[in-house]
Amino acid sequence: MTANAASAPPSVVRCATADDLLRLVPQLVVGGLRDSVVLVLFRGRRTHGALRVDAPRGVRGRRLEAWSDHLLGIACRVDGVDGVVAVAYTDDPFAPSGRPPQTGPLRALARAAHRMGLEVRDLLCVAPDGWGSLLDAELPRGGRPLGLLDPRPGDPVRPAMRVPVPVPASEAARAAFAAALRRWWTHPEGPGGVLHGVDLRRAGAASGPAVASAPAMERYRWGRDQQDVVALVEGMLDPHDDEDPDAPCPCRALLHAIGDRQGLENLMLVQFGWGADLGADLWRAADAGDVTAPALDDLAAAVGGGAFRRPDVQRLERAIAVLTRVAGLVDDADRASVDGMLAWLHWALGAGSIAAELARRALEREPDRDLALLVAARTTAGDLPEWAFREDPTAPDPLRSAG
Repeated sequence: MTANAASAPPSVVRCATADDLLRLVPQLVVGGLRDSVVLVLFRGRRTHGALRVDAPRGVRGRRLEAWSDHLLGIACRVDGVDGVVAVAYTDDPFAPSGRPPQTGPLRALARAAHRMGLEVRDLLCVAPDGWGSLLDAELPRGGRPLGLLDPRPGDPVRPAMRVPVPVPASEAARAAFAAALRRWWTHPEGPGGVLHGVDLRRAGAASGPAVASAPAMERYRWGRDQQDVVALVEGMLDPHDDEDPDAPCPCRALLHAIGDRQGLENLMLVQFGWGADLGADLWRAADAGDVTAPALDDLAAAVGGGAFRRPDVQRLERAIAVLTRVAGLVDDADRASVDGMLAWLHWALGAGSIAAELARRALEREPDRDLALLVAARTTAGDLPEWAFREDPTAPDPLRSAG
């Protein structure tokens, strides 16, 4: 089972009727609705987010009860939830019986909700030829017209999140990117010059003369020049409005160079999500080689989605945009690390289905990619990060306040 939660703070929208709610659902969930089940979560009289999973095709009996218990168990982890509406989206029609299809999963979810003390507000089914509520005693044979679910003026609009497609790049841009990548790995000053406030011409100055001649990435991979690498990683998220499309910023190549090294991509991703202060602690711990450093506990909790404050959503979204551009500059065969990082970023936002697909792509290219393996395992189990379930996802977690 792959679970998805809304990637932004929970939406609060009042719905007077079932069709009002169904017009809202596409704005609440991540990924497509086809052949899926959505739990719309309520806190009192207001919507409090949504959870989407793939429909349980061919699952019956105890397996169906276990599936519904697991899904409602996830819902119960969301702060303040006291009621649910279950919606089944199916390719099965009302015809020829005239009755709603996919009633088994919906009724199993209702039983699980009652067992867990949640109020069942409605059980809805949307089919190709109609829609309706299992609780509607006046439901017409064949369901209600789908036209009632068409968007109306004033309905909330939120861009749907989809599997990112690499931004196409010119041959000149790809050649410039490859040249910068080689220089990061072969020259002490990398591409040279001043990049995001870092004077690359003073290569190795922070590490002393003994390592001054080592290539930039060799120093970064061992945690040297911490201040420089933290500043460069921050610069990756800065706006590049004046960037020449045929001459991408050298930080794009550095992102790929760091992300391609297993272990280093975790440091960079955590800095993307939680900022420069935590990033500096992590790179400092890497330099010291101290496996007992508290920052490494923070790293494990953050990457694993454990008891940790939620990452900055805007920073994660900017990182996704940058990595999507990098994907267009990298040969398809070398894209495993990029897909693995994109998988984790989407998982951190609660987009389990998208994360699962990106992890699958990464593992097709590199089956031993650790980060992709982590995301694949978590999404297969239907696990989302702990911070995805909090009432205020932008507030610090009282359990941890790192950074």
